[in-house]
Amino acid sequence: MLRHRGDAVRCPICGHGFDAFAPAWNRGDALCWRCGAHERHRALWLLLQARPAMLAQARALLHFAPEYCLRGALERAARREGFRYDTADLDPAGVDLQLDITRMPLADGAYDAVLCSHVLEHVADDAAAMRELRRVTAPGGWCVVMVPADVTRATTYEDASIVAPAARREAFLQDDHVRLYGRDVEDRLRAAGFTVEVVRPREAFGEDALRRAGLLEGDWIYVCGTP
Repeated sequence: MLRHRGDAVRCPICGHGFDAFAPAWNRGDALCWRCGAHERHRALWLLLQARPAMLAQARALLHFAPEYCLRGALERAARREGFRYDTADLDPAGVDLQLDITRMPLADGAYDAVLCSHVLEHVADDAAAMRELRRVTAPGGWCVVMVPADVTRATTYEDASIVAPAARREAFLQDDHVRLYGRDVEDRLRAAGFTVEVVRPREAFGEDALRRAGLLEGDWIYVCGTP
């Protein structure tokens, strides 16, 4: 990490600068050398920094499949802002709650803040998952959703007959994905009962932030509200 010291790029999560970001398995210039944040994590954190009221006004935040880099930052924010921070996953190891996102044993409106990033592409019935996310998000609260997507596609591509790992990688980018989302993610979330704001990194954060934080233009963030 020391030999990559510099100021050409900077991770907004851990605050460290480098000459470039580290390569990931499938692309270069992707990962923070210090905290391991991917482009999508850095984009999400920039959103939360740009809109401090999202965390400052939260009372309880539910974080699905918590990423290491974001979990630490959110734990610090929870102590600072005074909200409850719960982590969840289908795999109970290392999280507070073992939850099936399509059928959660939680009360309606249990959380006024929810983070669900790169989870829905693994879920066979994503419509049920979206309805559950809407149900557990309190009135006036927010739910942030991110998914891997090809934003040049108008509609999501899915085919339940594709089960072989190599075929899934070819069709859906990873062998544990069950679809490749298109721009209709917004429509799917609205159908679940959310209002949806689509945050596009270039428009939201500017050209300099796109370059300095190493963001991907296609990492759209869906900020969902409960009307």
